[in-house]
This record gives sequence, structure tokens and C-alpha cells, in this order.
Amino acid sequence: MKIEIYDGVGAVDDSITEPEVQEIQYEPEGTLCDVRTLYQKSSDGWGQPVWTKEMPIDLPAPVLDAESAQYALLTKKVKCFDGRRSLSIHSVVVQSERLNEFLKEAMKGYPSVALTLDRPEFCSPFRAFVHRWEEITKLRDEVQDPTTKAHVDMFYRIMDEELRDVIDSKNELVAKGVITFELVWTIIKPDDVILSSAKEGLRAYSSTRGSSDGEGSPIDYFQAEYVEFDGTKFGYNTMDFMIPRFEGAMPITSLTIFPLKLHPAKEAVQEMLTARGKKWEALKGYHFRSYDSSTSTNSKGHVKNRVIIDAQAYNKFAHHKTINFDREIGEELDDAQRLIATPMLNGYALNDKKWRSFHVDHVQDIDWDEQAFESLVLPREQQGFKDVILAVAKAQSQKKDTFDDVIRGKGQGFIVQLSGPPGVGKTLTAESVAEVMRVPIYVMSAGDLGVEAKRFESKLKDILELVPKWGAILLLDEADVFMEARDSANLDRNELVSLFLRTLEYYEGILFLTTNRTQNIDPAFDSRVHLSIAYKDLDAESRRQVWGQFLSRSMNIEAITDEQLDQVAKLQLNGRQIKNIIKTAGLLACSKEREIRFDDLQTVLALRNLQK
Repeated sequence: MKIEIYDGVGAVDDSITEPEVQEIQYEPEGTLCDVRTLYQKSSDGWGQPVWTKEMPIDLPAPVLDAESAQYALLTKKVKCFDGRRSLSIHSVVVQSERLNEFLKEAMKGYPSVALTLDRPEFCSPFRAFVHRWEEITKLRDEVQDPTTKAHVDMFYRIMDEELRDVIDSKNELVAKGVITFELVWTIIKPDDVILSSAKEGLRAYSSTRGSSDGEGSPIDYFQAEYVEFDGTKFGYNTMDFMIPRFEGAMPITSLTIFPLKLHPAKEAVQEMLTARGKKWEALKGYHFRSYDSSTSTNSKGHVKNRVIIDAQAYNKFAHHKTINFDREIGEELDDAQRLIATPMLNGYALNDKKWRSFHVDHVQDIDWDEQAFESLVLPREQQGFKDVILAVAKAQSQKKDTFDDVIRGKGQGFIVQLSGPPGVGKTLTAESVAEVMRVPIYVMSAGDLGVEAKRFESKLKDILELVPKWGAILLLDEADVFMEARDSANLDRNELVSLFLRTLEYYEGILFLTTNRTQNIDPAFDSRVHLSIAYKDLDAESRRQVWGQFLSRSMNIEAITDEQLDQVAKLQLNGRQIKNIIKTAGLLACSKEREIRFDDLQTVLALRNLQK
């Protein structure tokens, strides 16, 4: 390239020429078989390192050389600003094979201690040494080999001087039942059984590790494990805990977590939790139970329910609640594992129709209503229906009917259709059968299943898989929308009816269908339904019986005369209306702090008549 230079007159001097710039050619990225070393120069003011290709000129001489390697122990010290000493130990490096073998024995089972390395290094605050100081002291007194004892004594003397204040302070505070935030880590050791009452009441865990963000940290972090069940096997899961910074000394038992051994009634607590774990273990698999959380201090409301305990189904159908393990145990537990078992059982709440977890302390045997089926009131000419329904239901549940369809798997269920006006006992019939058979009853309605075809099919498929598995009776209440006769004007409803019909073909359990409109049921259901019963309105005799049964549960029935009972039996009411009137009268009596009277019934009936 030529540069033109002008003189004052305007003549051009072309005698000066710019040298040509040669472009450096580099090898393709990553192909040069060599090493480029970069050196840390300084920080950028934000704590981030700055790197350069130039080697620093003020490098310190290496200290981990052959001269240092001959010593049994290396201690690295830093300036100390606690006002009691000038230097403190930052870390120690164990170079003695004899000392390393001694520490392997003292630290046996302690997590995250790399004693398998040739030169293991331990850093302040030396949690492992503080936690195992008693074991170190005991084993030190048992050492016989003179050389090993000399190495161990030297190590012990150095660490005792470094840790004595911490250990003495910890022991003094624990003796008083308190601890400071700075020393919380000293009392929570790996493999310690620790207690917490933060969530599901008092329960135990096995501590695995602890950490903090360093000196001045506002929180101490701890991790612990507990035993869980996924429906087929037991295993361990982990839980994280935090202890926020606090000032002064706090009672140990007030901490978020604390060691079981420091509980004033540790033996009783251990015995109670182990027994609870044994009860929890016995409830693995499928169980039908009652659940009452009214005594729970951590309950978000009183829940009285019949529940199905089934962790396997919970794991499959409770979306976003799958139980997974960090490591498996197997099928049986020992007492140490029962002690740290979760108190929560997973399953299904029949009243709420939701997958939930249930505290084992509130799971009870069901108090069955032995008179439920006998109390079912039907008109005199229909009383025989009760025996037929119960007989076929029992036979189906015991698989006495071995008949199968030409296509294997079809026609193995038993479907009962109950039709009639509201309040005559259709739903109560299914509930009473389930009660006398001591099996769950799974109640569904159109509102639960929806009327959108895909959602309906998916929901119904899950239900029809679960109900036979549980040996339950399925009650599809007010099933008219799924049974209504198909026509060319409503294709969406036609699809629902077709899906329902197809599903019934392969259902293997007992299904009760209740409907109020038999005149508009699709004819295809005639071949699916095994038993169809049409209920009539209650007559005066039946109504009198219903009044008597409900009143006997709410009051001293002798307080009602036969004439009064005959009087209310004449009213054209169904069973549900009678129950609601008695319930309202009971609330009225309760507000006056007395037993229910006939006057209360008259008051409620009068109000009802005024509203007509």
C-alpha cells in the first residue's frame, strides 16, 4: 500500500510506502497437541478472577515437598481474630499411615470422610472430630504399638488444644438442656436419630449430614432420611431441615430438629414411635379403614372419613404425587427402621373422592352399622327385593358365579339398576349392601365424571380398574345422562352412552345404577343390567317406619306418642325429606340446650309448609 504525502505547494511525494501487515495463521481450534497455561493475576473488583498468559514473578516457594512429606501430620494455620489466640488451624493433613488406620477405626461409618486417600485432609471446624471425640479418646487409650501411640498422642494433643473450647462449651450447654446457634451442629451427628414435630406431629428421622453457609450464616442446614413405602417395597427418602439463627441459648427440645437421646423421655418416645412404625408397617398393601383427624393438632380441619389405604394405587393414580426412593430396603423392617418410618399412609378418601395421605395415629377399624340393611325401608310388597339384592351381591363378591361370556373377560360383573322417585331408598340400598358386606362403596355421579367424552372415558376407566381391585361396590348415582336413549340430534351424548355401554361389558365388580327416568333409558341397557328394581313412593306404613328409625337415632323415641308418629306419617314426604326435617329439628333443640321434642318437629314442618 502506498501513502501519498502532500507538500505545502500541493506536490505529491510518493517515496514513503507503508509496510505490508502479515495476517497470523492459527491452527484449527483444538487441534494443536500442546498445553497453554493461564495464570490468575488479580480480581476484577467483583470477586471474579482475571487470567493472563504471563507468569507472575512473585510466586511463593512450594511447601508440600519431600521435606514436608516426612512428617506424620501437617497443620495449616491462619490468622485468628477471636481475641483468644493469634493463629487457628485451618486444616490438617494426615500423612502417617498408622494414624490414618487409627482414624479409620474411630470414624467407621461416618459419612463423607475420605480416609481411603493416601493423605486425607480435614478442615475447620472439624465436625467429624468433634462428633467422634469420645470414640477417638477411647480408642487412643487402647493403642498398644509404641509408634502408633506416639502418632495418635501427637494428633490428639494438637486437636484437643484446637477443639477443647468447643467441646467443653457444648457439654456445659447440653448439661443445662440448651444450645447456642453456633454450636447446634455439635449435637446433631450423622446417624443420630433426630426428632421433629414441624409437620405431621412428633416423628423421627436418621440424620445423614449437616452444613451451613459458613461463619455468620443465618441458617444451618441438615439432611435426614426416613422409611417410606411405595406400594410394593420399603425404601429410604430424604428430608431437608433448616434451623434459623437465634440469639443466646435455646432449649434443645425447642429446635426444629434435635437428637432423640437428648429428649427427657427418650425411652418412652422411642418405644412409642417404634410401636407406631410397626402399626404403619402392618398397613402396607390394601386396607379399608376409618379415619378421624379430630385429635390431630396439625389437621387443617376435622376430617372424618372412610378411607382406602393403597400406596400402590396412590403411586399410579395420584398424579404429581409419585413416591420414589433414594435407596431400597425390601419387604421387611427392623425396629431401627420402624422408628424412623413416616407416619403417613397413602390412599383414597371415599367421602372427599381425593387421593390423600393419612396419619397412622388417626386410622381406626370401622365401626360397622350392623342394622343398616335391616333398617332399609321399602313398601311391604317390595320387601323381598332386599333379600334378592343381598344374596346376589354376596355371591358375586365371593365369585360363586363362574359364568363367563363367549369372549373371555366379558360379562363377569353384576349390574343392578334401581329406579324410582327421589328419597325412596335407591342410594341407601347400595350403601346398606356395602355395609352388611363390609366393603367400600365408591359413589360417583355425572358431576364427578363430566360429560366430555375423553375425560369421561379416562375417569371411568380408572374407576372401573380400582373398584374391583378394592372389592368395592360401585354406585353410579343419577346415571340418567349416561343411560338416556340415543338419537340423531345429540351426537355428543350418543358418544357418552356408547362409551358407557362398552365399558360395562368388561366390568368385573358390583355396580348399582340409580335413575329417576326409566321411561327414557336406551334399550341396549336391558342386555347389560342383571337385576332391575323399580321403587315406589313410600306408603304411610313405610313413612311411619322411617320416622321411627330416624327419631330413635336423635332422641328418646318413647317421648313421641303413637298418635304423634301416625300424624307425621300421613304427610307425603320421602325418606330424604324426613331425615332433613329431623336434622333441622335437632339443631333447633341443640340451640336451646335440650333434647329434641315433638314441638321442634312441628315448628320445622310449619316453616316448610309456609314456604310452599
